[in-house]
Amino acid sequence: MDFTQKIYLNDKLLILTTDREAYINDNPVAQTYKFYSGASPSNFKQAIKQLDKYETPGAIIEYASEDALSTQLRAMYHPLDAAGGVAYSEEGEILMIYRRSKWDLPKGKLDDGEEIDECALREVSEETGLVSLSIMGKICDTYHIYEQYGERMLKRTAWYKMKASSADPLKPQIEENILEARWISAKDIGPFAERSYEAVREVLRKAGLRW
Repeated sequence: MDFTQKIYLNDKLLILTTDREAYINDNPVAQTYKFYSGASPSNFKQAIKQLDKYETPGAIIEYASEDALSTQLRAMYHPLDAAGGVAYSEEGEILMIYRRSKWDLPKGKLDDGEEIDECALREVSEETGLVSLSIMGKICDTYHIYEQYGERMLKRTAWYKMKASSADPLKPQIEENILEARWISAKDIGPFAERSYEAVREVLRKAGLRW
């Protein structure tokens, strides 16, 4: 079975795949992506360097071995786990937050000894003020690479669909640079999604939302 993993860097995609042609057939926009063959450290470094350039829309690294691609990625980046949620009110509205000039979904890093679903509930509660929260199911995982304090990081974020109560007062977490938390009707999600990140749009689409 073909392997493909999406990794976000600065709102652009790095694609790791065992079948570039199949991926491009499903995602024609990837025809414009920079292409590298082989799971070597130099290919990963070159792909990341290219993604830092404004004119590069994305990059693909293809190799026959899924294990080799995954192993090389984790050899170069320190793994970090996080979790977040798409919270729904009783009326089917979706909760989004406004942070750093973007509409986003609440999420945060996993604490030591914490289960990943517990992290999702805690982070959504802390960032929005919601108290009456329960998980309805897993949506997907997203992956990001970035540098922090000189260390290269690979963050996996586990996303969950959640049931919430609109009766809970919304309290955006100011210390996390969240300026607003807002319930948004599913039919009105489009303008907010377009003012968000590509990874967030992917999560919303996989949660079943369309715009």
